[in-house]
Amino acid sequence: MPAIDHRPIFHLTAPSGWINDPNGVCHHGGRYHVYYQHNPGANRWGDIHWGHASSADLVHWRDEPLALAPSPGDDQGGCFSGSFARVDGMPTMFYTGYTPQRQVQCVATSQDMIRWTKHPQRTLAEPPPGVEAHDFRDPYVFAHEGWWYMVLGAGQEHRRAQCLIYRSPDGVHWEDRGVLFAAPHARHGVMWECPNLFPLGDRWVLTVSLWQGPGALAWVGRFEGERFLPDHEMVLDGDSGAFAHLAMRAPDGRTLQWAWMNEQRDQGLIDLDGWAGALSVPRELSLDARGRLLQAPAAEVALLRGDAADVAATGLDQGVLHRFQGRHLDIEAVFEAPERGRQGLNLCAAPDGSEFTRVVYQPEMRRLSIERARSSLTREVSHQNLHAHLALDPAEALELRVLLDGSVLEVFANRRVCLSTRVYPQSAASRLGEVFSEGPARAQCAVWRMRPMWAGKRAAALSGPADL
Repeated sequence: MPAIDHRPIFHLTAPSGWINDPNGVCHHGGRYHVYYQHNPGANRWGDIHWGHASSADLVHWRDEPLALAPSPGDDQGGCFSGSFARVDGMPTMFYTGYTPQRQVQCVATSQDMIRWTKHPQRTLAEPPPGVEAHDFRDPYVFAHEGWWYMVLGAGQEHRRAQCLIYRSPDGVHWEDRGVLFAAPHARHGVMWECPNLFPLGDRWVLTVSLWQGPGALAWVGRFEGERFLPDHEMVLDGDSGAFAHLAMRAPDGRTLQWAWMNEQRDQGLIDLDGWAGALSVPRELSLDARGRLLQAPAAEVALLRGDAADVAATGLDQGVLHRFQGRHLDIEAVFEAPERGRQGLNLCAAPDGSEFTRVVYQPEMRRLSIERARSSLTREVSHQNLHAHLALDPAEALELRVLLDGSVLEVFANRRVCLSTRVYPQSAASRLGEVFSEGPARAQCAVWRMRPMWAGKRAAALSGPADL
């Protein structure tokens, strides 16, 4: 058995087995629904079904029965990613069916969001010329100006990533409308997966995940003439900590988004735990006055805060400024207008310094990092550092919101930058936290212990005497 439990308690995981991409996220019938890629029989990718969890409030969740399972025909090799739409009032899932020969866009409907009926008619069976049969997937469907639109991830002859767009008057019969948007540069990849196209404020946002690439990208721009015209580009979750971002419109008008946070440890360690993968917390997306994309944990995440953790102020203006401890925490830290020297947080630290993970901002380099070189005593996990560009305005404070949940770590900086990753300390004593600055600084810090998001048996299993 592992020395400590790495399973998160307020990030969505499958009851057992494997989880990857969020699918079909939506609000219907008074509940939020998150479906997800799921292997119910093993802790590794394969035999892909759709798992399902639902919530009335984005806070308390329950497991639902499997929604989709492979069956003879177009999805015999797996029910891959897709999205939700209400077509003529009917809850409808558009998803990619996999066979060894091709990927086909499929459809299923439901009266109750629990039992889904697959429709034998293929939505889209063939990719356009120049697109391989296995480079054609992950439909994202939305309504706009009297039409249904479907956006698909694709690659043009393994040289250039692109998003394809289709149009339908009824959500059933689809017409090829060409390329919505193609990779502007080779660094943007040769194949895009899990595309999303949605309005936000007075702009449109396109997000894509790079197949065999460094994470996910977003552009803010315009949707005109069935083409996407970008104005701003950004990285979602710096480097490759999260993938397959999927957005939905909440009943109150907010745009919420989930992402998959993959395992970053060897299969032998995964098998010891009996589960694999997690989803991010729901994130609220918005735009700032400059039209830049902002992201932050949905407000409801704070409702899972329990007791405030003891935060001990040291009385110093440099070095270690505050101390706390825990493995399932919500942390807010503010550094007043940092100008020089590294500032940030040490997390999951052992008393002897043998293990620690560092969240650090370097003003001179305008760089936010998660440093994992000493995050774990075992070499069977990833120790790669993650970085993101963060340029603060003059006199702007550094505002960190950090969610630490077992092995899951999500870091939001001034709502403009997000870094997400996994950490696997091996010692049960690696639960110390510090706010530090290498130069004179003034910092404020508040820390809360988090409660489990699950109801029933799942909550009981996750509510042991460990440091909630």
